[in-house]
Amino acid sequence: MSPDERRVADAVAAAVRRGRLVAVFEAFAWGAAASAISPAAGGLIAGAVAVWRWRATERAAVVRAIERACPASRNLFVTSDEIAAGRLAAAPSARPRVFADAALMAERLDVRTVFPLARVQRAALLAGVAWTLVFTAPLWRGPLSRARSAALSPGRSSGTAASPPQIHVSVTIHPPTYTGVTPSTIADPQQIHLVQGSEVSLAIEAAGNRVVVEREGSRRTLARGPDGRFADRLQLTKTGYVLVTADDGARRLMPVVVSPDALPAVRVTAPGRDLIYAGGNPLIAFEAIATDDYGLRSLSLRYTKVSGLGENVKFREGEIPLEVTRTDARNWTGRASRSLRDLALKDGDMLVYRAVASDARPGDGHASSDAFFVEISKLGVAAGDAFTLPEEETRYALSQQMLIIRTERLHQRRGSLARSELTEQALNLAVEQRMIRAELVFMLGGAVEDEEVEAAQSTELQEGRLQNSGQRDLRAATVAMSRAEKLLTGASTAEALLAERAAVVALQRAFSRGRYILRALAARSALDPARRLTGDLAEAGDWRRAVPDIPANRRAALLQDLLRGIAELIRCQTPCIFDTVSDTNISRARVLAEEALRIDPSAAPLRDAAAELQRAADGAADPLTRVHALGAAAAAVIVEARRAHADAPLNSPAVAPGLASAFGDRVLGVRR
Repeated sequence: MSPDERRVADAVAAAVRRGRLVAVFEAFAWGAAASAISPAAGGLIAGAVAVWRWRATERAAVVRAIERACPASRNLFVTSDEIAAGRLAAAPSARPRVFADAALMAERLDVRTVFPLARVQRAALLAGVAWTLVFTAPLWRGPLSRARSAALSPGRSSGTAASPPQIHVSVTIHPPTYTGVTPSTIADPQQIHLVQGSEVSLAIEAAGNRVVVEREGSRRTLARGPDGRFADRLQLTKTGYVLVTADDGARRLMPVVVSPDALPAVRVTAPGRDLIYAGGNPLIAFEAIATDDYGLRSLSLRYTKVSGLGENVKFREGEIPLEVTRTDARNWTGRASRSLRDLALKDGDMLVYRAVASDARPGDGHASSDAFFVEISKLGVAAGDAFTLPEEETRYALSQQMLIIRTERLHQRRGSLARSELTEQALNLAVEQRMIRAELVFMLGGAVEDEEVEAAQSTELQEGRLQNSGQRDLRAATVAMSRAEKLLTGASTAEALLAERAAVVALQRAFSRGRYILRALAARSALDPARRLTGDLAEAGDWRRAVPDIPANRRAALLQDLLRGIAELIRCQTPCIFDTVSDTNISRARVLAEEALRIDPSAAPLRDAAAELQRAADGAADPLTRVHALGAAAAAVIVEARRAHADAPLNSPAVAPGLASAFGDRVLGVRR
């Protein structure tokens, strides 16, 4: 390395050392400023600034900084650095010239201009101001607080302010005996959560001589007991609130959330589907699972046996005893096995069964599972009457799209199924396909002939003898369903899927908005031009738009008033966050909490807002807690106010009658 190269390298190294020293000092100054708020924040900010500034002290960045501080070099330092690093090739005669000129510029370079101390000075000044405020806060906080309190309460003397009257409530919740839950006690709860049927004991400490307890619109006046406290016992039956008021002005508001005891959840896991047998004496294994949130009392398998045909149908109800296995008080499993001979089923009979579980609550607390049936039919045809099936299950069972999904699943599993099992499941799907087709024909008010007649009529439609496109689509759908049924009977799932999808496409065309299926005519009808413009125009008149009155949204107005009151409270607190709250603001916060619950105690956002307002009133000693509580209350009310405006009813009689349908569809689309 030549002497010129050495001088250039030393100059760059000196700039790197100074840059790193300035970065360390700047990070320390910013960390000291942030430590005035929180030591953790100080360490975090110091580390972030150090990493940020340290990246600027890499050799390439320092060389660019030197060029900015010394514009006369005209990129000389960057060129020499690239030549020294081997990134730039130079002729043997040019290399000494470049380093000689760079060494000359390095002698004139002042590294203090490359990395000045201005940033460090600003950070140090900010740290000094922050720590000065921290150390002098006790000197000016007291006089300012007293001045603020005197301005808000002129009648109060300039001495020590008396604390507002307080009231403390200890709530003991006694759940119903059958739940097995032990009583619990909560001191000054923000909300009371209990199960329906629970009793609540109140132990109230107040300075007054009388206390009034308000709940569900009723009031009760309490007298002080021998232990110096006020006591009451309540039976809370619905969501609401409990307001405790003393005669000295102290108030305590407690939202109440009453949760009903949920019914047991019970389902049949085996067989878990409808069964159709042509005969024999197979053994059917039943299994039912039941769970409850507190405890179960019974689990059984009940059935209804349907025998006979036509008007001679007989119904007989019974119960199949289950062998119950109790995992614990909340989870039971019942099992039983019966053959067709044990159930006394013969050809044409059907057994509809379901699992029934009851919990330990007094009265009728039972729930039923989905119903399934076992049918004996040599023809393999399921009953068309769906009186035993739940409404939702019937709707899904008669869905062509659901049939496609089930056929797809069977087609995917056909490689892993035995031939007999595949045939059985395909036959069940064929039965469902015939049920869907029969329901469609019944809905249209007619009967469909056999496939030969349908094919002949389809030919007539195609030839133009019947011009109604809706009728043609319905005919195509029924033909496709018949073909799918035949293919499923032969266990040809791939071809059946094609027919089922063709039926769905035809149904979608038939039931589109442009079709008038119920008014369809089998033959073309021509309009009589002679009858045009021959009506009586004596009663004709113009249509005028009548703007409807906007329905009153009282809920939205009450929420807006509540939000305005919270905003005024926040405005009173934020000018001086270290100020002590006045009695007036405490009373306003408690009144706003009561207003929130009176609007709708069943709304969770309003209960949260009331709890936060109560916390703001109780947290007078902590200004930050008070401000945060008011902000949380405002956010909760805003959520409910938006919902109230979004749910406002929409009247559209101002829309022309001919456009009402399109206008309504457009509005619904925008809302979605």
